[in-house]
Amino acid sequence: MTYQDYFRKANFNEAWKTLHDVYNEDDETRPLYQTVYQSVCEMDEDKTHSAQTIEMMRTASGDVSITGAPDPQEWLAGREVDAFDIENVNEAVGHLLYWSTLYGIKTQRLQEESFSKWLDYQMRGPFYTLPDGDLDEIGKGVMVKYIFLDFDGVLNTEQYQAQLALEGKPAKDEYGPLFDPKAVARLSEIVESTKAKIFVISSWSEVLGKDKILEMWEKRGLPGKIRVVFVPDEKCLSMSQWIKACLNRETFLPYVILDDESQFLPEQEEYLIKVSPVTGISKENIEQAISILNRFDNLPPRVFDDMDYENERQRISRINAESCDRKKLKYWEDAIIGDEAYDWSWNFTILRKKLEYNIGYYRFTQRYGGWEKDVERMALACRLMNIATGGDSIYETDIYVNTRNCSKFGMKSSEFEDDEEFIDVHKNDLRKEKAYRLVWTVLQQKMKRWWN
Repeated sequence: MTYQDYFRKANFNEAWKTLHDVYNEDDETRPLYQTVYQSVCEMDEDKTHSAQTIEMMRTASGDVSITGAPDPQEWLAGREVDAFDIENVNEAVGHLLYWSTLYGIKTQRLQEESFSKWLDYQMRGPFYTLPDGDLDEIGKGVMVKYIFLDFDGVLNTEQYQAQLALEGKPAKDEYGPLFDPKAVARLSEIVESTKAKIFVISSWSEVLGKDKILEMWEKRGLPGKIRVVFVPDEKCLSMSQWIKACLNRETFLPYVILDDESQFLPEQEEYLIKVSPVTGISKENIEQAISILNRFDNLPPRVFDDMDYENERQRISRINAESCDRKKLKYWEDAIIGDEAYDWSWNFTILRKKLEYNIGYYRFTQRYGGWEKDVERMALACRLMNIATGGDSIYETDIYVNTRNCSKFGMKSSEFEDDEEFIDVHKNDLRKEKAYRLVWTVLQQKMKRWWN
């Protein structure tokens, strides 16, 4: 049966007895194991990693041993399991669950979901930016704030256009209607008091385009800095959807919408400051905008923490860490007990055990680019150590051994020419010596990177 077949045939409650009674896993780990168990039952088979067989056997002492460090659950699902004398499916799954969660009681998918949730949490804001010219002064950041700004009825007012008409003055320039100086001054007051960035949500952008809007802002000497200009496209047809996309996951990002119309989503309404199209931004609008944009200023960081999330995350991390510590002791138990002071090859046994642990960890986390190449080199070093200690011989195989350079490895060519009866023995010894020397070359070149 495959790894996944065992899980599908097992009863979790019975498998849990092995985890609890044999491995002393705490009751608080049970929900995590059950989630992994259910995930394995439901996941798709990864055929690209299904060739290797999982060997599980009962030792002379009655313990159950599974060869090597585990790969991710997704890699294990389709692999055949040789359980030898372990006939009880529930017991087998208990042992497999314990062994396969050496690095954490999660599948790769669960780990990715957990990381994504944490990333969302970290990206929820508030956010800070350092003022220009003050990049070396830590702790003097300014909270990021947004003003979503309409033009018509906010800066371009009916009152000002009527005044220009009465005075016989031009009411437009190359960009469009001139803005009311009083409304512009009040926008400037908001920007100065909050250091907010401006997001343009005016229909002017459909006529002028982003570049012309930015050019107009500079030539007219308007306050603040425009960060983005809204131009409708297939992804965001409405201003309200575009504002939602701009805010994304930024839960604590202070923002206001300055507009003379109500055309926004329900969750945006409390941040809408509806401006009179006659007078544009008023003194009351200034006070309201500053109050909303500065409401998080000078608050300690802990105010923005989700304590329920923090506590649960710390609890899960503790459970995983304690379980992993128990498993590491179990993982090293056989290697330590089997050590013999007079056997030099046991030095390779310990190092190979460590490299196998790292291979499993790197495959489980896949936490940096190039991990696959490091794993290949570790696996090569493990194979060389296995050959060097006699774990992989040439007898009854077609393995070729080059004997012409045997003198470099302390052996005589005559051993391969005159002693036909023991020629395979000599070739095997030569291969072991070559592997012994080559493994040090690999370790010298690569080992420091593996622990970096």
